[in-house]
Amino acid sequence: MVKILAWIADHLLWLVLIIVAVSLLAPGPGSGLSWAVAPVLALMVFLVSLTIGFADLREVARQPLVIAWSLVLQFVLMATFSLLLGKILFAAHPALGDGQLLLGALPADISAPLMVSLVGGNTALGMGMLVSAMVLVPFVLPAALSFFGGITFPVPTGYLEAELFGIIIVPLIAGILLNQYAEGIRRNRDAWPGFAALCYLVLLFVVISSNAGSIISLGSFALVLILAELLLNFFGYGVAYLTKKIFSLSRETFFCLLFIAGTKEFGIAPAAVDSMGLDRALVIPSAFYAVVQMISCPVMVMAKDFLAPEKTPG
Repeated sequence: MVKILAWIADHLLWLVLIIVAVSLLAPGPGSGLSWAVAPVLALMVFLVSLTIGFADLREVARQPLVIAWSLVLQFVLMATFSLLLGKILFAAHPALGDGQLLLGALPADISAPLMVSLVGGNTALGMGMLVSAMVLVPFVLPAALSFFGGITFPVPTGYLEAELFGIIIVPLIAGILLNQYAEGIRRNRDAWPGFAALCYLVLLFVVISSNAGSIISLGSFALVLILAELLLNFFGYGVAYLTKKIFSLSRETFFCLLFIAGTKEFGIAPAAVDSMGLDRALVIPSAFYAVVQMISCPVMVMAKDFLAPEKTPG
């Protein structure tokens, strides 16, 4: 079983591409599974947390500056660049421009610590960055949207609280406690990221299937949206890489910033739109970014040794 799970983790990109193709060609089955997203996300967080111990948390507490910089990346730099993209590419579509800014001001995606784990990064630090950002969202997101775009945005507080506690905090605590006190959990540490990768594939199937209709219906304009989200996605990766070069970050810390900066919790946008009855166009950039990041993350996993080669002794 461990070998199978390791194979899945090692071939995640190819499995992702297959699922994307199937989801776009036959979106019916996956589009009806939206109810499964929350429990699968919680399971993924739990499985990743099984690799984190108390000692890892103590190490995270010693790195407040890195966590603070990750917050600047998520809420300031990404929002600024996203605003510019909206002004340039969606000047004729104000709602899409606002949606693009909303996307840029969102926190990192819940899958980011999984990607950190798959590349051998500091999973506990990645989780610390994610939790810090999610706690600040109700305060930072409205301020960022108002400052950068003059937008008054009703934050879906109930959704965020449920996501933070039900999908992140509770599974995180449960996983850490099991890692600390259950020897069998620690002994099978290498298997948990593989199980979490399976959850990622299920989420990919549901997300792509649910957005397939919107992607196809936009015709050639979908290419403009894909371009915008690719630029935003790789801007995040690029800033993380530049940070590594300037400050000589360790490989483990760099991978945390890479996936924290390059991913967005795209589910917040539709939650706000649905709960507040806002213009559905606000969701479109987030839907396209979801597709882009869920493909690009496995690409970054495959490119880990190119981005941050392991140092050889001597």
